[in-house]
Amino acid sequence: MKTKIVLLISLSVILFQCSTEEKIAKSPLWGVDFSDESTVAFAQGSIEQYDGGPKIIYIVNEGSLRQAEESLYTISFTCENGESLQLVITKKTAEYSYHFPGNESENQLVSASFNGTPLDLKESSIDIQPHPEENKLHIITNMHTLNAGDFNGILTRVPLLKGTSE
Repeated sequence: MKTKIVLLISLSVILFQCSTEEKIAKSPLWGVDFSDESTVAFAQGSIEQYDGGPKIIYIVNEGSLRQAEESLYTISFTCENGESLQLVITKKTAEYSYHFPGNESENQLVSASFNGTPLDLKESSIDIQPHPEENKLHIITNMHTLNAGDFNGILTRVPLLKGTSE
């Protein structure tokens, strides 16, 4: 009888362990939970580039925001045609806005690159808004550059990821 009870308890512990999912910690800084790496494909939206000629629209099919260093974060987007946009920001306050150039004590848009080429930013801003109901971030870009024109767009369902990508 004791053997059956011990066996049943052991079996129930094993089944309980198998049925629990790993909890991913919530980030109070961003207002959403951290997501799994596989959710980068959930990002959607578009960025319009205008450089005096015809407007080019890039459709985003992957995106993420992840911590690079202590208060430094990287926002990465890949578009359907293979083009990529990467933004580097510092998060110092609970505010949603990031400016270039910015003040040391506030959130800042530090740099941007398009297809690996650094963009010479002029006065620019982005907003990063939490949407806890879908556990994702929405990012609004209003960037102006000296070398590549303007980049404006709304990107939704952007996941917050832990750590750096390999």
